[in-house]
Amino acid sequence: MSLTLRDAQYLCWKNFKKIDRRSSLKDGEAWTPYTLMKDLLKEVSDTAGLVKKLGGNTSDQPKPNEGLATELSNILYFVFVVAEYYGINLEESFLQTMNDLILKFMT
Repeated sequence: MSLTLRDAQYLCWKNFKKIDRRSSLKDGEAWTPYTLMKDLLKEVSDTAGLVKKLGGNTSDQPKPNEGLATELSNILYFVFVVAEYYGINLEESFLQTMNDLILKFMT
């Protein structure tokens, strides 16, 4: 399946809202942007640990990139949810960032 960044952002938001609704009913507490950022930081930390462990050598484990792919996907999920919460279109923002980087480093 192929998604645009905008589609992926919206899909993450839809799923997040379902998860949040169920979690809120279960434990009476809804997630906030702050708790989302704490979760994002934990995911980034987990990913950094995995990258450090891999150390550039992917032949140590049968499928080391599978774990890394999962961690990076988790990071994307939280980034998409936070962006959608604040009404940020990451697809537009990303394209602008890429344009800015090209202008800064390639010209």
